Amino acid sequence: MLMPYAGVPPSPLLEVRGLKTYFDTDAGTVKAVDGVSFHIDRGETLAVVGESGSGKSVTSLSVMRLVPHPPGRFAAGEILFEGQDLLKKSPSEMRRIRGNDIAMIFQEPMTSLNPVQTVGHQIIEVVRLHQSVSKRQARQRAIEMLDLVGIPEPGKRIDAFPHQMSGGMRQRVMIAMALSCNPKLLIADEPTTALDVTIQAQILDLMRRLKRELGMAILFITHDLGVVAEMADRVVVMYGGRAVEEGSVASIFANPRMPYTAGLMGSIPRVDRIGERRERLVAIPGNVPNPLHLPPGCTFNTRCRHVRDHCREVVPVLEDTGDHHMVRCVRWRELSLKQEITP
Repeated sequence: MLMPYAGVPPSPLLEVRGLKTYFDTDAGTVKAVDGVSFHIDRGETLAVVGESGSGKSVTSLSVMRLVPHPPGRFAAGEILFEGQDLLKKSPSEMRRIRGNDIAMIFQEPMTSLNPVQTVGHQIIEVVRLHQSVSKRQARQRAIEMLDLVGIPEPGKRIDAFPHQMSGGMRQRVMIAMALSCNPKLLIADEPTTALDVTIQAQILDLMRRLKRELGMAILFITHDLGVVAEMADRVVVMYGGRAVEEGSVASIFANPRMPYTAGLMGSIPRVDRIGERRERLVAIPGNVPNPLHLPPGCTFNTRCRHVRDHCREVVPVLEDTGDHHMVRCVRWRELSLKQEITP
């Protein structure tokens, strides 16, 4: 048996290379994801962060091959999972991979769970689809999963319908369903946005615990950099369908190089000690540009306080700052953005 050479790092679990996901509409072509590349190692959590319209959710749907066609299409790129390009898989091959090797949980479980079937029936369906087990074994597996995600009296709640459960409990059911076949990669698309703060913290704690216990990798899609700080090992910041900054969470938070990233960080609420004056949050001016009419040059130039003429003329490339920290900004060497973050 051939062994890998000593010192050769293991290949990533997931590697996205130059992905372009476009939507053809009557008004023109929307470049929702325009040349995005990143990787996720086994057992790692990668957060993809950005405002609504940045392309982060379309990126996650692309990995799952759930982009509707038409109007969506993959114009270029590769999505390598364990070295195999998912874009070349047949629909039947992808059905075997989804839910088994790669699972996904969504922002609002009420739109993902079937309202006329019990939560147990829906988990059992997933288990029996991917595992060669009897209905009794699948039901026992469903009960075990409900218990794993912290649902009380799982033997009784397995026969409950989604409307009989709270939002937090429904999200736990979605996590139980996603993990029922021990996936190697979990994609979580804004899984806590619709929940109140207390339940949100419980769900994040649950996901961290399950990651440690099960050893899975997580692709975490969010607009909340506060959640990123709690959950992720590395982060990719997206804007206008492109990755504009990438690095470790420690590096990004300590020294953001892209004005957009600094703007996102400046909008995070901070809790100060009693009696200290709190600075006002600084909003990023303007809105995400229309994807049909992206500005020339840097797509952030219409909202950037550091914009110069060449920012409107030159399309920046992702550059390595020398510490595995990538940034897409022609001015990153001359800017100091730390002071723009609310202390």
